[in-house]
Amino acid sequence: MIIPFSFAPPKLVTTAARNFKNVGAFLASLNPNLKQDLIQAEYGVHARDYCAIAFVASVTNMLVISLMILVIGLAARIPLVAPAVFGGLIVAFASFFTITYYPRIISTRRGRELDEQLIPALRQLLIELKSGVPLFNAMASVSNDYGEVSEEFKKIVKRINGGTRDLDALAEATTANPSLQFRKVLWQISNALKVGSDVGRVLESLVRDLTLERMEQIKRYGQELSPWTMIYMMTAVILPSLGITMLMVIMSFLNVAVPSIVLPLVIVFLVGFQLFFMNFVSTRRPKV
Repeated sequence: MIIPFSFAPPKLVTTAARNFKNVGAFLASLNPNLKQDLIQAEYGVHARDYCAIAFVASVTNMLVISLMILVIGLAARIPLVAPAVFGGLIVAFASFFTITYYPRIISTRRGRELDEQLIPALRQLLIELKSGVPLFNAMASVSNDYGEVSEEFKKIVKRINGGTRDLDALAEATTANPSLQFRKVLWQISNALKVGSDVGRVLESLVRDLTLERMEQIKRYGQELSPWTMIYMMTAVILPSLGITMLMVIMSFLNVAVPSIVLPLVIVFLVGFQLFFMNFVSTRRPKV
């Protein structure tokens, strides 16, 4: 299991966390969504134990940072006790929040990967069912070539092969699935099996609805690009060029030299803004 932003080795943190299960239980009660996030992120650990791990990692990070600040203070012969305590507490809170939020990041990433390959996989599943193939065999046929979607169907097929009822296997997969669209598909298949209706017709309707929804997402994304492009042009092109020009004109009137730090700061700002903007636009882009 990955423990993000922890200075101590994961094995050491996990071992030490066994002594703080009561603290973990209290912290887990403050975050009721953590249990579901851990399941959907496939962490395979109880929320109480994970909170205990986050607590130990946060305390370790706090001690390391505080010690580093104190050592720097001793080397420079400057009393840095208060900054060490304050900095350590900030790092502890930031570490705990980051570690406990990390499973949601992983589950969100898995959800996007599932959404990306969901429609092609459902189309193959629909073709199999319309050809007269039983549902179990159809799900086994899409257990390859569709990334995370195939992995989910592979788990369902494995549970059914292990003796679990098909409805129970679908219910378990629904609980552990981070994709809302995939959960809807599994719910509809499960409901169709319960009432004895044609699963093929249900899937056909789902594929049509998901395709229309994907097209709407693409249209909305295209409409969003215009204002974001304007913001990019204003911030990354117009504002720096005009701002520097105006600064030089004003400084020349005042007979004051432009500080040499200005241009490096502008370059750092532009690089940071462009990296942020590219990442932001890529996260908004719908999966096709």
